[in-house]
Amino acid sequence: MKRVKVTVSELVSFLGDEVIRVDGEILGVYIDNLADFEHVNKTTLDWVKSSNPNRQKVVEQSKASVLLVDEEVKPVLSKTLIVVKHPKRSLAKIGNAFFVEKPKPGIHPITVIDAEAEIGKDVFIGPYTVIGKAKIGDGCVIDSNVRIYDGVVLGKRCNVKAGAVLGGPGFGFEKDSEGNLFRFPQVGRLIIGNDVEVGACTCIDRGALSDTAIGDHTKINNLCHIAHNNKIGRNVVITGSVNVAGSNVIDDNVWIAPNASIRGFIHLGEGCTVGLGAVVTKDIPAGETWVGNPARKMEK
Repeated sequence: MKRVKVTVSELVSFLGDEVIRVDGEILGVYIDNLADFEHVNKTTLDWVKSSNPNRQKVVEQSKASVLLVDEEVKPVLSKTLIVVKHPKRSLAKIGNAFFVEKPKPGIHPITVIDAEAEIGKDVFIGPYTVIGKAKIGDGCVIDSNVRIYDGVVLGKRCNVKAGAVLGGPGFGFEKDSEGNLFRFPQVGRLIIGNDVEVGACTCIDRGALSDTAIGDHTKINNLCHIAHNNKIGRNVVITGSVNVAGSNVIDDNVWIAPNASIRGFIHLGEGCTVGLGAVVTKDIPAGETWVGNPARKMEK
């Protein structure tokens, strides 16, 4: 458990307009750790879900002296309640700011970076990473053993985990006059927006004649494959071991569960959900949930 002493005054100042009010003592009160509910102690920053119907009781029984709560929770004697609109969101922001260790910007000496690569400010690049003629935005964190090919454009504050391969040639072939396969040229780019996360050992191919594109704030988990020419929107969640074949259009806010497969030339509408292990062979309209093999709409 990482311990960092942070006063309530610092927390309130950090959260700014998110704080509605503070009930209880502020001066001299501090937290020094985050923990799951089984390991909460007096100096843990605890919190209660707004959806919990028993949150008042949970607050009263918590061992913590400082809690993040919503407006429905009443003051409790001997506890300091930081009242916010979204307790979990505020907890996440505090955790990232005070308790998550971030690599210091810098380029490890055991890397290979093309002389024509453009590396932004405050970038971390880990050992054994190879970067071609790519553009890396400010504040990116690129872990060890990552391969980034020519023509990749990586936006600001992206996080690329170990072993990922970005912008390699796609899996596209034609047949010659004798029926033998030969490669179709893969001359497009891979364009990745801001605040995108790419998981460990995930591969995202560049486009063939057009570009593969991934929108801002999209998160891709470990061991995924994103083939060439895909157009993926903003805030898309692609969980572990998902296979996305080529030339799909995935709109904003789509959620794809583990081990799902997307056939290719499919349109996933905004806000739709693809279930665990689903095999998608048809377009999915916006907002719908599809499950199974082949995937079909899940009726309520």
